[in-house]
Amino acid sequence: MRFSYLFVTIAIVLSLIISTIIYIYLPIFKFEGFEKALDGILLLSSISLGFYGACLSVLASIFNTKMVKEIMNDKNYRAEFIFVSVSALIIGFVLVITTIVYQVLFANGRVSFAIMNCVNSVWIFLLMIFLSFSFLFVLTAFFIFFKNKDKQEDEQVNSGEIRNPEF
Repeated sequence: MRFSYLFVTIAIVLSLIISTIIYIYLPIFKFEGFEKALDGILLLSSISLGFYGACLSVLASIFNTKMVKEIMNDKNYRAEFIFVSVSALIIGFVLVITTIVYQVLFANGRVSFAIMNCVNSVWIFLLMIFLSFSFLFVLTAFFIFFKNKDKQEDEQVNSGEIRNPEF
């Protein structure tokens, strides 16, 4: 998880560059069928937020396991995990709200090009950041889930006892 700050920095810089290029050269809201893309992004971000909520509740249920205790006891890991979790949720909610506002402005049709271009650029920036944070959150959650071992299993293996007859 130590690479998350570097990953976030690179994601923000790349998102700023891409949104600036789109602001200057490519007003994507002019493309045919763009309203369907907005609907798709709204659906994707809403489903992702639901997934985050489910992941956090699963993490809460395994909070007393060895791996999660190690992460929460290490000050740096804890700060990174909280940063990734909270940032992914907040950016997801901001993206959903921005997408709804963007849909309303797009459907209106009488909004000036300058305002639409600014909203377009901010929306692209948030979308890129959201996708980056989503990737980082999923990666972190999978790291915790797949590296997770129950403390009792470790003690049984280390003591030579096997209490599960299926082995």
